[in-house]
Amino acid sequence: MDDESEPDDRPRRRRRDEDGDGGRRSRRPPPDDFEPTELLIPGGSPYAIISLYMGLIGLCLPIIGLVFAVPAFICGIVAVRRWKKTNTYGGVTSNIRALLGLIMSGLGVLVWGTIATILAFK
Repeated sequence: MDDESEPDDRPRRRRRDEDGDGGRRSRRPPPDDFEPTELLIPGGSPYAIISLYMGLIGLCLPIIGLVFAVPAFICGIVAVRRWKKTNTYGGVTSNIRALLGLIMSGLGVLVWGTIATILAFK
């Protein structure tokens, strides 16, 4: 029998391009200019940064935390209203900081505000 007359069921190999990627397109967009300092120095919205850190202080300090939690909640709302739809590291972490600041400051206002109200009317 002749091998040329039978159909070949094996998959064909693709020819490789000169750059060695096999003709495939990259699924990821080319990386932006990434600076290592972006990991150390918080970037993005200053309102989101204020909201996160003041919300954390407001949640951790008993009753006095209301002084920190209320402005943190307001800054969190401002940061969410100025939401940035970016794919950069600073933009994404800024959005996460805004949400975490809102959650922590909201919990701080709820918990310490309830306790302060109970103590005031006792």
